[in-house]
Amino acid sequence: MNHELPMSAQEIENHLRETVGEAVGDFKIEEIEKGLRKKSIDMIWLTVKRGEFRNAVKALADLQTPHLSVTSGSDKGDFLELIYHFQVNYGYPGKEVSVNMKVHLPKEDPIIPTITDIVPGALTTEREKQEFLGVNVKNIPNSRRLWLQEDFPEDKYPWRWDEEGMEDMSRYVHSEEDETFDKPIAKYPRKKEIEAKKKREEYMEEQEKKKKEDEGGD
Repeated sequence: MNHELPMSAQEIENHLRETVGEAVGDFKIEEIEKGLRKKSIDMIWLTVKRGEFRNAVKALADLQTPHLSVTSGSDKGDFLELIYHFQVNYGYPGKEVSVNMKVHLPKEDPIIPTITDIVPGALTTEREKQEFLGVNVKNIPNSRRLWLQEDFPEDKYPWRWDEEGMEDMSRYVHSEEDETFDKPIAKYPRKKEIEAKKKREEYMEEQEKKKKEDEGGD
């Protein structure tokens, strides 16, 4: 750690570019205000190739022991996206820079290496992404479930929107009178929600039309 802190967002970006090279890209620096006092904070957004992800995290560790707030994850259709929310200049009030590192994983091979040997506090969020997104965290020191009960299906992930998601396990009780929690399996609940909404709109239009006809008859 030969770098003097605090560092500006631009200096951090330059360091990542020099250290990791073309494996990082899509850089964006923005300034936002937070808190009641509207304190400004610089944010860096970037995308890193999976094969160089650990090197990018190590590059941050060269600056300061990384502070990882959380890792967010989502199903983007063709791939899974993880965003690691780091903070540099941690411990320098008013000088913190948020570094948000995106990694895209193909659904047919959703593997990413653990960073718990670099950031021990990453374990909880790594276990969560395994449970809820179906990410395979390679060399994770503890792969036990953290949130879901043990009898929850191993091939279902609550944050997925594809066939490995929760569509065929969801309960929907608003579109049909005879559908209750005693009959919980309702395939494609979002489709039923759309159909129910359409029926409500048609009903309202019908009522409005009838009201106008009645007013016209008077």
